[in-house]
Amino acid sequence: MKKFLAILFVFIFSLNNQVHANEILKVFYSGFSFSNTYESNPSHTKYTSDLIKEKNNETGIDIISSSLLESVKNSQFTKIDLDTTNLLDFDKYPDNAIVMSVVLQHEEFTQEYNSATNKYSGFYDAYFEILFYDFSDKNLIAAIPFDFEIPMLTENKLSKKQIVKRIKDFYLKNKPFNNLNRKINKYNIKQKYDLRIGITSINIHDRAFNEMPPNLINNQKIIKNLIAQTFSKRLSLHHNVAIVPYIEGQAIGKTMKMRFVQSDIIYSINLANPDYHIHIYLQGFKKVLAKSSAVEDLFLYGSFINLKIFQPDINKIYFNESLRGVTNIKIPKDQSNVNDWRKYYYNLEILFDNFSKNIIKQDKKWMKKATKKKIKKDLKNLSKVLEKVK
Repeated sequence: MKKFLAILFVFIFSLNNQVHANEILKVFYSGFSFSNTYESNPSHTKYTSDLIKEKNNETGIDIISSSLLESVKNSQFTKIDLDTTNLLDFDKYPDNAIVMSVVLQHEEFTQEYNSATNKYSGFYDAYFEILFYDFSDKNLIAAIPFDFEIPMLTENKLSKKQIVKRIKDFYLKNKPFNNLNRKINKYNIKQKYDLRIGITSINIHDRAFNEMPPNLINNQKIIKNLIAQTFSKRLSLHHNVAIVPYIEGQAIGKTMKMRFVQSDIIYSINLANPDYHIHIYLQGFKKVLAKSSAVEDLFLYGSFINLKIFQPDINKIYFNESLRGVTNIKIPKDQSNVNDWRKYYYNLEILFDNFSKNIIKQDKKWMKKATKKKIKKDLKNLSKVLEKVK
């Protein structure tokens, strides 16, 4: 009889845990926002800041928020029950409401003339965070990074007005927010996480700034936040983990400013101190001519970083190595005004992507190219760390 009762207890306990594990979390959608204040718009979000001035006649809100709301309403979520009925009516939220916002952190446009095609190649990049937070105390629960890119091939160099028009058409026709449900459905959104991981330090060697455009050199917060989000996006993508956002200067107050578009309300979201810290030290970039012909040159673009992942409370280091990434890029012989920075940054993103993939499955060829050290065991240990923060 005692044995039967013991088995019955174990069965009920495991069934109860399974019910809680499969429980769908009630979440309230609060709209589109910027992770900055008005003063930083010219350097952070100058294109979207122009677009939100235009209203959608049917919804009465700006065209970006309207496009996002349409996508959210038409999405099928499997892990959350998203309520969109009280958009920005904060007084109607119940106590301890879990709220979701889509936040634009940074956007950037670059273009260069390609003499091989006699056209201008332009690229617009937008970097977002999907934030889940407790509305009662404004504590962040989870952050999911995502971004998208709009390539633009034109006969003539684009003006800001033309760039804004292209971005507007992309938002309204291509519907980039339609993919949010697939991204969110990969994550187990909880009301509380036992352990968290996040980037807590970004350092950049002086020589790395030699390859950056003036707007990044003059505003180093932008590039540090950009590097952090690029790494976070790749780690999150391959491991389905929510990551505490990096905000330059977060040690002071540990908060993230969030300004809602429809109401001009600015909130300070409290960021948790991660249990596992990630430090990134960008050591520099290098460009080497590898091969030359009568029509084109083959260059090797290299990025060099030191990456440290550790648990400060027990002083345990899981990874601490210098890594390098190299990409081959062909450039026409007579091309002028080459945008080296975009190529360096593209290479850096590939390095972050390969690192994240190799935590899952180690590639001998990549490890040999990335470092002279033996890192296979350390990468395997990192997979265990990432399982703990899911």
